Amino acid sequence: MPEQTFETLRNELLGSGVAPRYVRRIVAELNDHLEDLRAEALARGIHEREAGEFALNAIGDQQQIAKRMLETAEFKIWIYRYPGIARFYLPVAYALLLPAAPMFACIANPRKLARWGTALMLSAGITAAMLLSMQLAIALT
Repeated sequence: MPEQTFETLRNELLGSGVAPRYVRRIVAELNDHLEDLRAEALARGIHEREAGEFALNAIGDQQQIAKRMLETAEFKIWIYRYPGIARFYLPVAYALLLPAAPMFACIANPRKLARWGTALMLSAGITAAMLLSMQLAIALT
């Protein structure tokens, strides 16, 4: 069976706040179970196409699986489990990290930082030379 069989379930669970590690685990287990059921049906003598349909029917409705997972709070990431805390904590965390963002950018891109610093110093030197030459021109006239 193709790996895309549970793609709809995967997208629904991820979009509803289920932690990615649980989504990967449930999709892997469902794929394994689907293969086992398909192999069992083939061993009974059912044709390959019918075996795939039998396996999907035996697993059940993906909407019901998603509903059961969404009812279990432990599967959700903390932002979805505690929205009140997240509404307070996330803006505060972003406000505290915002001044540090340039530092993180500099650490991540040292070569760009060196080029930017060189360009900045060069432009400051050119500006100072232009201002000095204008000042001298005014003073000498």
